[in-house]
Amino acid sequence: MAGATLAGRGWGVGSEIADRPGDVEHGRAGFRGTRPPAATRPRRSWWLVTALAVCIALVLGAAAEHAIDQRSAARGLYRTQVLTTVSRFIDEEQSQIALPAARRSASAFGDLANSVSADTGVNGSGTLQVSLGAGSAAQPAQIAFSATVASPYASTTLAVWYLRVTSHGGTAENVGVCVLWSTLLRPGRATSALNLGGGEQLQPCSPAWWLPGPANASQPRLGLAGIPQSPR
Repeated sequence: MAGATLAGRGWGVGSEIADRPGDVEHGRAGFRGTRPPAATRPRRSWWLVTALAVCIALVLGAAAEHAIDQRSAARGLYRTQVLTTVSRFIDEEQSQIALPAARRSASAFGDLANSVSADTGVNGSGTLQVSLGAGSAAQPAQIAFSATVASPYASTTLAVWYLRVTSHGGTAENVGVCVLWSTLLRPGRATSALNLGGGEQLQPCSPAWWLPGPANASQPRLGLAGIPQSPR
């Protein structure tokens, strides 16, 4: 009997607990109701903006560095092209200055300009064009010619001369080059040095070199060779 009474009481206690109003309000019935809105955290999108900014900065930096490298490479190539042209013109003038004026060949300088243009060692990309300008090999003591070195980087017209003057039993020589005009300088006749980079500079032609008079060892007479002082 005690066991039954205990069991009955047990079930009674269980029923009372199950039917307690507080349990209906705060217990299982609560889970069937609408839950209060959960607190939302602020969206932290700043990291995405920062990442995009870093990526853009890296891309722009790489593009700028690439452009600088390309510009530097183009400048170095053009320096080689100009100096190669000057060197070969001087070599040809030196080989002809020892000949009597009647035996010299002005056409050889045109062939020389074409050979520089065709030289893959200085014109690997096929964009270099060296052209012969005015000049003369007819003066006994002077050979002087102008040449234009043109590429996508720049276009420069130079005067190259070789003088050999014999007097009083001695021989004096004067070899040189000067800039007539260049797209790397201000428009018109060159009045300042042309900086080719790598420590190489070419000076502008002096107006005194167009004054009348015979060629002498102290300075060329570019006017005698028919070389214009200013662009035509």
